Amino acid sequence: MYANVFEFTKFRKFLAEYQERRQAVEPNFSRTEFCNLLGLPNTRSYFNDVVQGKKVTDTMLGRFIDVIGLKGNEAKYFEAMVKFDQGKTVEVRDAAFAEMMRLNKNPQAIVNSDSYEFFANWYNSTIYAILEILDVADDVSELAEKIFPPVSEKKIQASLALMQKMELIRRNDQGFWKPTKESMATVQQCKSQMVLQYQKQCLELSKQALDSEGKESRDMTTFTFSVSAKGRKKVEAAAEKFKDVVRKIVAADTDTPTEVEHINLHVFSNLKK
Repeated sequence: MYANVFEFTKFRKFLAEYQERRQAVEPNFSRTEFCNLLGLPNTRSYFNDVVQGKKVTDTMLGRFIDVIGLKGNEAKYFEAMVKFDQGKTVEVRDAAFAEMMRLNKNPQAIVNSDSYEFFANWYNSTIYAILEILDVADDVSELAEKIFPPVSEKKIQASLALMQKMELIRRNDQGFWKPTKESMATVQQCKSQMVLQYQKQCLELSKQALDSEGKESRDMTTFTFSVSAKGRKKVEAAAEKFKDVVRKIVAADTDTPTEVEHINLHVFSNLKK
């Protein structure tokens, strides 16, 4: 492999570096030749267009995988990177991000300071989602008034600055901050300290929502049960299926977003091993 796909979080950068490294070994493997192998002999600019931001269709996604020779989890990881970059909703991108974390078995965590900062505060991802339904420019007072739990205007401004730096948001023609379709800057393994810290903050959010007397939507259910080891595995599978169902509902929702919802799902043992 000319470039390890698991060392990347942006598929366009992976494609560019893969082609460059392969051409260094195979001089005839130019970007034009890449287009030929993709079945586009009359479209010499396609590869450049993709690297610069052109959307990759499902058909071309399969062709990229074939030309590069990605197999198994490598192919799945590349597909997840594309979905993470091109996903139309936060939920689709979050699902792709989770898939990338699940598949990335690289013992060296791919981390940078921006990513740690993004996941260090729960409200960054929440503000990112809210920007899809709320018009926010320089004045963040309305966002500060509506976000739950409360976040100061100073923290909101810092959050916007961070996401702009990470290329997660940019101003639209009206001057409002809106999410981009570009990837977050990093992917870590599922049990990384970065993700664990974020999950701990989400638990605190649930506690605040439970104690709140506002009219915000909330539906919290807790129950404890005894079950066999075989039954436990079925419960865990059902939990995964539930997450998939929610993602599909969100992905298929064509109405204009008006709500930002948060789900915490916890399955853990009350008995020590």
